[in-house]
Amino acid sequence: MKRPDSPSCRQCRYFQNAASDVEAALPGLSALSSAYAAVRGSDGICAVHARYVAASAHCPDFAISVSVVRSQAALA
Repeated sequence: MKRPDSPSCRQCRYFQNAASDVEAALPGLSALSSAYAAVRGSDGICAVHARYVAASAHCPDFAISVSVVRSQAALA
C-alpha cells in the first residue's frame, strides 16, 4: 500500500481527467453514457501510456503537475 502523500496520477502533468479529454480518448463512450458521469469519479487518461487510469494510481513515469507545484508554493 502506498503512503497517502506519495505521488499519484492525480498530481501528474500527464494525467487528463477533464470529461472532454476522456470522451476524446474513448470515442464510443458517448454512445453508452458520458464522461461526466459520477461513476468515473476523478479517474482520467494517462497521456504517456494512452490508458484510462485511476486518479490514485502511480507509475515510474510520474512528473509533477505545474498546478501542484504552484499550490505547494502558495502553502509554503
